[in-house]
Amino acid sequence: MSVPTSIMFSFRLTPDIHQGLQEVARNEGLEPAAFVQLLIRQAVADAGVLGDEATVKIRMTDALIRRAVERARELFAAGRFDEHFTLTVFHDLMQDTSYRSDYETVVGGDAYATKLEGKFPLNMYLGWYIKNAVGADPLTGDDGKPRRASVKGQPIQSYTLLKEGKG
Repeated sequence: MSVPTSIMFSFRLTPDIHQGLQEVARNEGLEPAAFVQLLIRQAVADAGVLGDEATVKIRMTDALIRRAVERARELFAAGRFDEHFTLTVFHDLMQDTSYRSDYETVVGGDAYATKLEGKFPLNMYLGWYIKNAVGADPLTGDDGKPRRASVKGQPIQSYTLLKEGKG
């Protein structure tokens, strides 16, 4: 039996809290769900209930996410957005030796290696946060499904193509 890489969790908010959450998240360059997810991860890390190694990994992962969000916003503001924006951001981040070193620590090996167990969840989250950082939407095909691209020799092997969001 396989262990899920993530578990869905939902809760209710009053309209005023939801409105405030939207504003705070927007100021952080995140969608509300992404912002809440980071807050929960931080609270679990702060509580120390998962042990030192897991806590360090959470903190490193969250730092990678925040740096990716910041870089995505910078690249977007510089006019570098296109349908391959996720790959553009990843490529740019890997040029930063500090970022790459931290990324490799979290994934447990070389950034450009394939089949590292730690890469799938981290890359999935990074792609999601990059998309949300600039308010992008998935580029869809005629069937309404998100279009994806595949690459070789990169830290990611596939990613969702993006288009500028409506908001």
